[in-house]
Amino acid sequence: MTDFVLVYLILIIGACLQSVIGFGLGMLCVPVLYWLMPELVPGPMILNALFLTSVLMIKHRGAIDMKQTGISIIGGAVGVILAAVVMWYVNAKQYQLLLGVSILIVVALSIIGMKPKISTITSLLASMSSGFLGTTTSAGGAPMGLLYQAEDKDKIKANLSAFFVFINLFGIIVLMLTGSADMGDVKLFFFCLPAILIGWGLSFVINNNLNEKAIRGIILLVAGLSGLALIFIHR
Repeated sequence: MTDFVLVYLILIIGACLQSVIGFGLGMLCVPVLYWLMPELVPGPMILNALFLTSVLMIKHRGAIDMKQTGISIIGGAVGVILAAVVMWYVNAKQYQLLLGVSILIVVALSIIGMKPKISTITSLLASMSSGFLGTTTSAGGAPMGLLYQAEDKDKIKANLSAFFVFINLFGIIVLMLTGSADMGDVKLFFFCLPAILIGWGLSFVINNNLNEKAIRGIILLVAGLSGLALIFIHR
C-alpha cells in the first residue's frame, strides 16, 4: 500500500512539473520508480510520456515549427532504432547499469547548460540522443531541452511535445516488436493514468507559483542520486 501511494505521488509530481516547466516526468520519475516498481520502466513510462506530450502538443500546437520538428523526428527515429538494438542484447543487471549511466548523462547535460544554436546538424544530433535515451530510459528530454532552452516557453513545450509524441509512439512500437514491451505495459499505463491526469490538472492551479530554477535543481539532485544508486547498488 505504501509503495502504491509513493508511486502515485511521484507520478503526480512528475506530470505536474512536466506540464508547467516542460521537464520532470521522465527525469524525476524514472530513476525513483525503478526502485519502487521497476516494471514501470521503460514501457509504461514511455506510454505515460506519450499521453502527456500529446495533451501538451495539442494545447501549444500554434507554436510548432514544422520544419525543425520534422528534422528532429528523423534524428529521433535513428536514436530509437539504436536503442532497440541495445535493449535486445542487455540483461536485467546490464539494463540497471545502462539506466544509471544514462540518467547521469542526462543530468550532466542539464547542469552544463550549453546553448547550441538551432540548426539542421544540432537538431539531428540532439534528437538522435533524445531518441536513444528516451527509449532506453523514458527520460530523453535533456538533449532536446538544451537545444530549445533559449526559446519562448510555449515554443519549447510545443516543439518538444510534438517531437516526443512521435518518438514515444515509435519507441513503444519498436520495443513491442522486439519483445522488450508487451500488453502488460499497456495495463500498467492505465494503472498510472489517473496520477498523470491529476498532475496535469494541478498544473493549471500552480502554473505561476513555482520557482522553476529551484524545482529544476531538486529534480536534478534526485535524479543524480538515483542514477548513482542504480550503478552502485544492485537489486
